[in-house]
Amino acid sequence: MDHLAELRYRTALFLLTLLALYAGCTPPPPRDTHDADVRTITEGEVLWVRDWSTRDAERIVARYADDATVLAPNMAPATGREAIREMVRQFARDGNFAFSFEAARVEVARSGDLGFVLGSYTLVATDLGTKKPVTDQGTYLRVYRKQLEDR
Repeated sequence: MDHLAELRYRTALFLLTLLALYAGCTPPPPRDTHDADVRTITEGEVLWVRDWSTRDAERIVARYADDATVLAPNMAPATGREAIREMVRQFARDGNFAFSFEAARVEVARSGDLGFVLGSYTLVATDLGTKKPVTDQGTYLRVYRKQLEDR
């Protein structure tokens, strides 16, 4: 084998070796958790309705991230767990209070990091002016962000 042919052979062998190493070092694709994530969010929504029906402020607030913001009808935004806790306690003190919601659509991003729920709600609360119960019905959008287990 002449010198030029040997150089080409060695170069080709080197490149094939690099290609094999690169292919072997490529991480596997992330595990697909889409269906499990959708199921977890859907089941969590059902449990959350139950928590609201029992007016258990601690269980309700525990479902929010530390930096969450709640936009309740006709109220200022509540940002952070303490503000959300106070909002929930304010609702719970209302003798006419009732809150239910139902998810109509649950979506999770392909990455699994974000998801959302689109649904409808019914809220009954005491009107501060008339002191009579009023019913508010509408739609909601809740955004979920996957967090580490140990928070």
